[in-house]
Amino acid sequence: MKTAVVALGVVVAACAAYLGTAVVGGQKVEKHLRAASASAQAQWPMIRITDEKYDRGLFAATHTFTVRGACEPADAGASAPAAITIVQHIKHGPFPGLAGFGAATVDTELALDAASRQDAIKLFGTDHPFTAHTDVAFSGASRTHFSIVRFHTAGPQGEQVDFGGLTGDLDNSDNALEYDVRLPAFSIADAASAPAALHVGLKGMHVHARAEGSGDLMQRPGKSQGELESMEFAMAAPDTGAAHKIGFSQVKFAQDTTIDKNLMSATARVDGVGQIDDTRLDRIELVSTMKRFDAATYQGLVRKIVGTDGQCGKKPDPAKLMASQDVQAAVLQMLAANPEVSIDKLVVQVGNDHAELAYAIGVDGFTANDAKLPLMASLMTRGYGNLKVKLPEQWVQKSMNYIAQQSGQASGASNQAAMVDLMLGKVIDQGYVVREEGMLRSEMAFKAGHATINGKPVGRPAAPPADGAPAAAASM
Repeated sequence: MKTAVVALGVVVAACAAYLGTAVVGGQKVEKHLRAASASAQAQWPMIRITDEKYDRGLFAATHTFTVRGACEPADAGASAPAAITIVQHIKHGPFPGLAGFGAATVDTELALDAASRQDAIKLFGTDHPFTAHTDVAFSGASRTHFSIVRFHTAGPQGEQVDFGGLTGDLDNSDNALEYDVRLPAFSIADAASAPAALHVGLKGMHVHARAEGSGDLMQRPGKSQGELESMEFAMAAPDTGAAHKIGFSQVKFAQDTTIDKNLMSATARVDGVGQIDDTRLDRIELVSTMKRFDAATYQGLVRKIVGTDGQCGKKPDPAKLMASQDVQAAVLQMLAANPEVSIDKLVVQVGNDHAELAYAIGVDGFTANDAKLPLMASLMTRGYGNLKVKLPEQWVQKSMNYIAQQSGQASGASNQAAMVDLMLGKVIDQGYVVREEGMLRSEMAFKAGHATINGKPVGRPAAPPADGAPAAAASM
């Protein structure tokens, strides 16, 4: 008898422990999901989360909320055109749904009325076009797999949209957010669009990223990388009907973002090949950087400019908005960090020839005294910029011949080339362009209110005349 009592006691204790864990787990999951809603609302001010409801039982719960535009009236209801209602079905741990060990599982779907379900079935072939399954650990960390099913639709005038579906995985914790997303294919074709038929398509997109820490994604360090099998833009010329195409393939990209004293810096790189009509681009290489960027202030500035900062129904006057004290103060605060944006290298290679471009714009030495000056005066004093361009001379000739042929003036191509030679000779003589080994090079710079081209000053006043001699004309 004692054995039976002990066994029963163990079962009762186990059940009590399970029920207690389920209660604690249920409370923790509810707190976690409500916090996620609040975080989304704070990070994306262009939306509002309304009608949030959480019905929690011992072993399961339902979380429902509606996402609507920030400026949509509060009494518009869940059926408003811009409103999307989301339902999350939660099963509490420690063995949620008896499918494993953890704090909870969450299955997310769209809440559709009868008419919307029929529309979804017609477009997607199912009334569950979006699904997401999340496993939540007792630590609060979670792993989500989500998917959007593929669809194809045609418009009344022959427009075609083909979406190849989207899948992804997202791991979230107090320490990091990591995601992996794949889009097999997406294309838009519009033969009836004006002024010319249009086709846009991409294939094989894959993105993987990891943001460290927690909080707003725009203010977190991290790394991302990805690849794109191909991307194409095609359009028929409106006057001749000739087809033109720009395409990129074998594209790989990566970005590394760091945060230092609330200032963001990032380096991005893109490599690939491409094609413009019949011309193959054998190499495309792009490296760009951003330094000392005050992301938090920038976010506040964007909210004011796009009207999501309490401006609903009050479209601001652009001139007054930019001249307002709040916007001016935000811009000056960003400038105080001495930010810089640059393309360190852009190389395009065709055969054995290549062109290069690089530029940088920024602010250097911005002080509290500069902040007291008008914005343009501060920029003229502390702003700087430089641009470097280098390209094969024969590309200019070929480009002008191509333009002459496309305009129906093929017989005048040689005259056009001669005119180009004449113009190039003039700008070379004036020092705006340097010719070296079949390449054309030009470097422009602006700093401390002064501009130069290839090291020579531009626009400075002429020196005062000596001994009453007439003033000389200003140099370049």
